[in-house]
Amino acid sequence: MPKSTQRQFLVKIGGIDGYFATKTGGNITADSSKVYDGGDLTPDVLTGPSTPDNITCGRPYDPMRDGQVLRSLRRRVGSWTTVVSVTETDRDLVAIGPPVTYPKAVLVGLSEPEVNAGSGDAAEFTLEFAVTRAAG
Repeated sequence: MPKSTQRQFLVKIGGIDGYFATKTGGNITADSSKVYDGGDLTPDVLTGPSTPDNITCGRPYDPMRDGQVLRSLRRRVGSWTTVVSVTETDRDLVAIGPPVTYPKAVLVGLSEPEVNAGSGDAAEFTLEFAVTRAAG
């Protein structure tokens, strides 16, 4: 089977139409420390619970599709809870397995499109979510 490219994922946010073009974050880490017993040259490793980093999803801004959504979400940063799902696909963007879901994702950040009258770059927006353990 060929290797995957970054485009072979479908990112969906519950309650928002369409897919998102980018997703970063979600890496899982645990705090750790090494402790030594007196006279021991080898430490014991102690760890805290593992937690995922925040997830940031973004896409090009379409005023007809996204304008009302952003107006609504501005007032809901810090309180809106939804599901974020990421589905692996083949080259034709057909799902090849069940999605990884983040069922209690809380919106903690919203970045609106940047404005530059001299630019032809795509206007994009991002949504940042605090997440707990992924399911799937």
